[in-house]
Amino acid sequence: MGLIRLLVYLFIGYFLWQFVKNYLRKQELQQKRQSERSQPGPTPVVKCEQCQLHLPQSEAIASGSHWFCSNEHRSLWLKTRR
Repeated sequence: MGLIRLLVYLFIGYFLWQFVKNYLRKQELQQKRQSERSQPGPTPVVKCEQCQLHLPQSEAIASGSHWFCSNEHRSLWLKTRR
């Protein structure tokens, strides 16, 4: 009777261990997915019409549908277009 009781306890312990292991794995995957969602995506890159320099859109100066790296290049480009 003692051996059967020991086997039952081992069986229950094994399934509890598997349950906890799977639960922790699911929690880790959820945290990983949430951290991936919270990271910003890639920054769009645009090209200066005057010097052809590529720079992040957040640092560029827009004039209509054209992008420039500085106000000086924007004014030079606009002068050549008139």
